[in-house]
Amino acid sequence: MPVKHLNAVDPKFRGHLASSKWTLCIGAGVSRGIVPTWEELTRRLVNETFGLAHSELEFRKLVADSAWSLDSWIQACANHFRLEGRTESDFFEHIEQHLYSDLMMQAQNVGLRDVLVRVLDRPRNAAKDEVFKVCTFFETHYGATSLLAVTRALLRAAEQGRLPEAVITFNADTLLHTLLELFQSREHYRGPPPHSHPKFLFKTVLRPLDSANEKVPIYHCHGAIKPKSNKAVLGPKDSRDRLVFLESEYIRVATISSSWPETLFIFHAQTTALLMLGFSMSDPNMRRWLALTNDSALHDLAAMTAAREITPRHIWLTTHISDAKLTLLRDEALIHLGVRPGWMPDWGQAESAIANLLAL
Repeated sequence: MPVKHLNAVDPKFRGHLASSKWTLCIGAGVSRGIVPTWEELTRRLVNETFGLAHSELEFRKLVADSAWSLDSWIQACANHFRLEGRTESDFFEHIEQHLYSDLMMQAQNVGLRDVLVRVLDRPRNAAKDEVFKVCTFFETHYGATSLLAVTRALLRAAEQGRLPEAVITFNADTLLHTLLELFQSREHYRGPPPHSHPKFLFKTVLRPLDSANEKVPIYHCHGAIKPKSNKAVLGPKDSRDRLVFLESEYIRVATISSSWPETLFIFHAQTTALLMLGFSMSDPNMRRWLALTNDSALHDLAAMTAAREITPRHIWLTTHISDAKLTLLRDEALIHLGVRPGWMPDWGQAESAIANLLAL
């Protein structure tokens, strides 16, 4: 089956997903530039835990030479905490500190740190002036990031009735839902009074027992962690106990039959078209789930028709590469997963790509 190339910003593909049920899947790359990358977060955790001072290049070489996965290195940090008699809660606070450190430093520089911490945990409790301040803060410092692009695209999709069935995030941060609610609130405040709350469209779902209450669920299938205010009486509403950062937790998800992340992902992959952004497509669990889904689809196709091949319906948004042979290799390496790349000139085109595919 020849690969049908898909240029995500080409008008020829405008509306490619507009008539389909679709699910947005986001990975760590979406938050790049706001919180540390997966590799950088691991480097910081390892350095502080073991009293090291590896530079980025030194740590990258260490990881490459060891051939250990990043979650193995984070597991080493967790093991060290336990051996020193510290608790699992201590370690999660360690992760929280480093996950949000860059963002908090930027907020500290403009006098918004305390406000930001409160708003990230409970955005609906934010006062009107806090809503405007935090929205402006993100637009000023992070307006060109993929996270802001996704936020703007989803709000445009809401205006035109093309919201996804769900958002599945593999990220520990909860920034997407916070930004969606803040920007919705700001738009609401800009309209005529009375001003209470807008009709919020999304709901963070942290655990299998949570309900979206007829809103678009944002599933944190690998757990989530929020910053905790020093003035908070109660801890943040998150699922840090389900955080798939440790190797032990990753292995548990991979080996337990019908775990929540697996059944959640496979259900949406079987019933909707996935639009994936912020992934390297190297995660073994995701590849296994996609392969299982594609095998099922091909089986059903063979049972109902004489066809034996199907154009991959899931789209992986990524940037264009100039090497034609490498482009072909990456395209064909994903066929068995039911995925094809949606090429963009650069990451600055993410919002345009999503809008084009949804005909917004």
